[in-house]
Amino acid sequence: MIAPLTPQNVMEYIKDFNALGNQALKNLIEEANMRDDVLPPVQLEVGTLLHLLVFLQQPQSVLELGTGIGISTIFMALGLPKKGRITTIEKEEKFATYAKKNFIRMEVSEKINLVVGDVEQIVPTMTDSFDFIFQDSGKQTYLPLLDKLVTLLKPGGVLVFDDTLFPTFDLPERNKRTQRAIHRFNLEVKSHPDLESFILPFAHGLTMAIKKD
Repeated sequence: MIAPLTPQNVMEYIKDFNALGNQALKNLIEEANMRDDVLPPVQLEVGTLLHLLVFLQQPQSVLELGTGIGISTIFMALGLPKKGRITTIEKEEKFATYAKKNFIRMEVSEKINLVVGDVEQIVPTMTDSFDFIFQDSGKQTYLPLLDKLVTLLKPGGVLVFDDTLFPTFDLPERNKRTQRAIHRFNLEVKSHPDLESFILPFAHGLTMAIKKD
């Protein structure tokens, strides 16, 4: 597992403050972190920030790429307005099955449309527009899907990309291709004519961008 940028002592201190006071969600995250049959869930500080962003923006429509077992989806769903809905896409059927169970457990399933499939095949065919988009699928998909996501995003909408400081980590050779891909992606976001963006230096790096009116 890649260590986050946030020091461990800071993470230990904030963990009791950053789970929304929701014991059921805390339990779910702790259980997920103990499992070795699924990918690690979104980090607590990232999930909390996603929740607050959604709560502040009150989007009617959210798109998520890379559901995993649904932890990040739940964080966002808990911040949605009454009529807000999330469309989330997960490639792995096994993870999607776990996610569905977690949505039911956290009583948010009625707010979520879970689509099983490859984001590189599904996203280019989408025509709906969204107020908020969270990209956390395979890192090699970030750059190819960027322009389409900007097109799907409404003016004034928010784009969030996870793990965008991967290029700064000392990783094994097998990860170098991913690091180069994220670096190219970061350069493209920075120069994109329709976006105002910045990178938050915490967790594994989080890029936030707003679509210009």
